[in-house]
Amino acid sequence: MKTVQLVQRERIEIDELPDVHPGPLEIAVAPEFVGLCGTDLHVFLGECEDRVPYPAVMGHEFVGTVAELGEGVEQFEVGDRVVVDPVFPCGECPLCQGGRHNVCVDVDVLGIDCAGALAERVVVDSLNVIPLPDTIEPQHAIMTELYTVAVHSSRITGIETGDVVVILGAGRLGLSLLDVMRHSPAAEIIGVDLLDRRLEVARTLGADLVLNAKDDDPVEKVMARTDGLGADKVIEAVGHAVELPGRKPAMYTACQMIRPAGQITAMGQGGHEETFFWKPFVLKEATIVSSRLNLGDMPRAVRMMADGLLHPAEIITDVIEPDEVQQGFERMHRDPGEVIKVVVDMRSLAE
Repeated sequence: MKTVQLVQRERIEIDELPDVHPGPLEIAVAPEFVGLCGTDLHVFLGECEDRVPYPAVMGHEFVGTVAELGEGVEQFEVGDRVVVDPVFPCGECPLCQGGRHNVCVDVDVLGIDCAGALAERVVVDSLNVIPLPDTIEPQHAIMTELYTVAVHSSRITGIETGDVVVILGAGRLGLSLLDVMRHSPAAEIIGVDLLDRRLEVARTLGADLVLNAKDDDPVEKVMARTDGLGADKVIEAVGHAVELPGRKPAMYTACQMIRPAGQITAMGQGGHEETFFWKPFVLKEATIVSSRLNLGDMPRAVRMMADGLLHPAEIITDVIEPDEVQQGFERMHRDPGEVIKVVVDMRSLAE
């Protein structure tokens, strides 16, 4: 079967690998559309070489059709259109046994720890396969995984009625968070980024206020907006951080703008480090939590999409062919102001 492989840092090639077939209680899915996400970009840039050996078949956000059923699979038929939860926990470690399989000590994430969906076929556990309602456009369905992460983060963050919520970062993750959290009981959601194009999308998705940190000090603006108290919840969704003169890094900013007894949810996975003077934060008795992957949240995200509550078309900016994946990653890295979400149309790979 043909696959799109990362053969070394920043080099993509299309090559053949042996066909894959499902074992008992597994399903082979033929991907139709695959999303390229921030994690994939980190892998492409060589930032995950300790975890992702070359050659690697990436792709964990995808929609496809059931191509072959393994023994014992009865709830699906060949030809069914599906999405897949890409988190495969071991099921045996103390975290899994305690119901926290998203932080399993031996978790496999599709397209990172095992072969992903940039291929003619991918084999997955049938428990991770979810039917895709006809009301969801297949091309848009690649957003299901990001929306799933957002649903999980929304639950972790615990947004309450009347909360002022700040989302730092309006990239793929930040915009997905905004799209989902717009349906929370928050009274106001503020989006912060450095790129006007992304802030325009944030405004379209329902942000009550958008701030470009190059032009406005987000801490001053948030404190003024809240009569000096600070935001109730802050979500840090910054990937590759950019240093700005006169501005603190994302987590530092979050700690400055959070109110006493408020909560920060950390999600960004950039490679930068931050130092921080903790005394003012400790005096607030505020909380920092983190949110990783998801914990069985994909059915909720699918329902929200099927009901028309989310807006994937506003976040997807580029649709490319498999032989354009190299250029797709390069554009994501070089031109983040214009390229937000890239979708690969896999239907031509087998031709």
